[in-house]
Amino acid sequence: MSSGSVLPSAERMESLLKVGALPLLTVAFLLTLVLGSFLFPLPSFHTDLAEFSPVSDTDAAEARILAEFGEESRILGVHVTSTSSDGNALSIASLQQQQTDLEALREWASQNGHLIEGSMTAPEIIQRALDEETGDGLSLQDVTSWEQLINETVPSGTQCIDGAADEELVTLAGFAKDALVHRDLVFEETTCAWLDANRSSGDATPFASSTLWVLYINPDLEDEVRQNMVNLLRLQLNQMEAADGSDLEYGVISNDLISHDINQGTLGNLVWLIAGAVAVVVLLLAIAFRSIQGVAFPLVALSMALVWTYGGLAVFQTRFSVLEVAVAPVVLGLGIDYSIHLQRFYNVARDEGQDAAAAWVSACRALSLPLSIAVVTTIAAFLANVVSPLPPVRLFGLTLAFGVLSAFVTATVVVGSMHVLMEGARDRLARTAERELTSRFARELVIGQRRTQAVVLALVALLTVGSVVIAASRLETEFDLSDFLAEDMEIMQVREELFASYEVTGWRPIYILIEPQPGADAIVDDGAFVDSLDQMDARIRLAPRVIIPRSAGEGKAMYEGVHPLLTDAIEQDPDFGQRHNLSLLGNELVTSASYQSGDLAAALAELSLNNSLADPLTGEDWSARVANSVVLDESGGEARIIFMRVEVQMQASSNSEIREAVDGMLEVVEQSSGRYGMDARMYVTGDLVLLTTVMQGLTTSQLESTGISLAVSFIVLLAITRRIGPAVMVITPVAVAAVWVVGGMALLNLNWNVLTVMVTALTIGLGIDYSIHVWRRFEVACSEGMDPWSALRETHATTGVALLLSAGTTICGFLVLRLSPMPVVQDFGIVTAMTVFFSLLLALGLLPILLVMDSTFERVLNGDSHDDS
Repeated sequence: MSSGSVLPSAERMESLLKVGALPLLTVAFLLTLVLGSFLFPLPSFHTDLAEFSPVSDTDAAEARILAEFGEESRILGVHVTSTSSDGNALSIASLQQQQTDLEALREWASQNGHLIEGSMTAPEIIQRALDEETGDGLSLQDVTSWEQLINETVPSGTQCIDGAADEELVTLAGFAKDALVHRDLVFEETTCAWLDANRSSGDATPFASSTLWVLYINPDLEDEVRQNMVNLLRLQLNQMEAADGSDLEYGVISNDLISHDINQGTLGNLVWLIAGAVAVVVLLLAIAFRSIQGVAFPLVALSMALVWTYGGLAVFQTRFSVLEVAVAPVVLGLGIDYSIHLQRFYNVARDEGQDAAAAWVSACRALSLPLSIAVVTTIAAFLANVVSPLPPVRLFGLTLAFGVLSAFVTATVVVGSMHVLMEGARDRLARTAERELTSRFARELVIGQRRTQAVVLALVALLTVGSVVIAASRLETEFDLSDFLAEDMEIMQVREELFASYEVTGWRPIYILIEPQPGADAIVDDGAFVDSLDQMDARIRLAPRVIIPRSAGEGKAMYEGVHPLLTDAIEQDPDFGQRHNLSLLGNELVTSASYQSGDLAAALAELSLNNSLADPLTGEDWSARVANSVVLDESGGEARIIFMRVEVQMQASSNSEIREAVDGMLEVVEQSSGRYGMDARMYVTGDLVLLTTVMQGLTTSQLESTGISLAVSFIVLLAITRRIGPAVMVITPVAVAAVWVVGGMALLNLNWNVLTVMVTALTIGLGIDYSIHVWRRFEVACSEGMDPWSALRETHATTGVALLLSAGTTICGFLVLRLSPMPVVQDFGIVTAMTVFFSLLLALGLLPILLVMDSTFERVLNGDSHDDS
């Protein structure tokens, strides 16, 4: 076809392209420079659990209460191992060195923003015991042996079994053993044996290969400041470890450090991913077109699209989240698809003798419908994430949508303008060998499809049902910041060592915040209130995942609040309880006949003035414990309870355990408040609750984005076909591909996360592209008088080959994500590549059979049953 046969509208487009090529390229390059300027200095990445948290109805109430108590504790763990000849982290020499390093660390922290607010460590617990028992200021540094240490702190004649009668001692010792000392602890064979032998024979030194320091980091620091400070703290410990004479190794871990390491590694990760994706694009374009222009022009256009995407994001968002790492390979993978389709049609037109402008216009006109629909549906799939309750997922969807639009604009306008400006005329070319090869491929494929129609339909149905079954039984939603870190990173190795070393790992608090009912200015502490505290205490002890040390007996639940605060105080001093008409009956807090409202608040007010030791593990005094548990108002002369906070220590590492822990606390609150519970409003909060909320948000995002994508795709298809039948046929392979992708994820043991939740929507956006290309080419072939099977041969020989090439390049582009050290990004690369493969397989395998069946049925209805083969 010559340029003279082009329709008038095409001639006008051709003329506009010739005149406007240079201005269009100029504008594109200027826009690239402007948006690129926003990328310098390079944007920072910020990743924190709070960034992913959706807005909640209780946010205002939680902020109001936490403003009085301060933010929740930020725990930092230090895994301390001994490199001495005996490898004993509990030897006196090791404990003395730990105490020296810990004091130096505290001194450094006090000079740097009071980073450490509290701690729970073996040397400090031992030092407090020495201070309590000796009264003469004996330092751990002056102790020469465990025998001396025990003689100074344990009364003569005491044996290990004697401690079993002291419930408080059992609880504290059990928690220390399970959470602070390596599970290989040897105590009964050494220390207990020495005590049982009347301290006359044996060695009293216990053995453990490691111990854990728990440091409480100042939560009121700004997130970025705190993350940088804990990284400096890690460097301080590394210097101590490297000092001459040190026999200790320190491994450090916390959520703040995880966020810091993610943020520091993300930019380099992004650069490597872009470099890898560009290398793949260059290689595939060179294989596809074997010309400098065929590689250079799309590469320049895709580079512009990336600058527009990230520059446009930087205009409105100064800090990126870690999810933006995956934007570049996705945009490149989709953008190269548009370029390959357009350039293949362009080369055919050029081979027929058309000039550059006419050939490019011909390519755009031939692909205007399928490409436009593909872009609209893909953008709709990504924009569907704006309904996600998770802010980073919303931003990721918007960024991807803008990236796809940018890739489409540059692939059509920029590449076309470069062809017009930089390519001259060329002779007609006859690609006879290539056409014979594609024709032979199409003929063999059609023969196979014609013979196996029933088998293909049955197999598709079987695989679809199987995918649904296996996905329903195995797929879970998960979220953990550590998924963004490589497994071989130091912090991840420390994490694994902690899980392997201690009985109680992954322990984090859940908070129950309590405030007065609407219209009340204080919580009434009458007798019913005391009863409700007892009932809540019983429910907390029975709740799942609550830490209850059982190594030395039954133990008590590890939680802090008004109830354990008062029971501990009354156990230590029964007269204190009697002064306020309170006493203990087992674990229950009971009132006397003379108890009246205000007595309990008065008891708390008295404790708030007590500066003696209240917690041997943390070193907190009674006043600190009161400040952490209750806000009192004493302005009227009598104390009143304004707010309360309960801090429950939970052991939850996996996502299923986290959900179990949160659900248990929600049930505790539901049963402890309302008509038959405490006359107050209660809220459950904390990092574990945020994690659960994020996981619920991911599920919501996945369902809503999939539904929106399907709806938009079907509406677009109805608008094009104006018939329900063809629209259903075209979208059926897409829906099946989405189901197969989910089943494939289950088979590969991949779960829903912040990236994979959008793969079903992405499958619909990509799959509809392939299906529309196949359907449109088949319709054109039929309209030219071909019978269904001949039309299908023509479709496979032209569009089918182009789809194989473009899908192959897109798969390779997505597989670049496997180069990322982040497991969650690697999983996204696998799933997106699988998405393209299944979409292509069903567009070329299932859809043609449906189209032929529909066309044959329609011809029979019209009285034309002629079927040439």
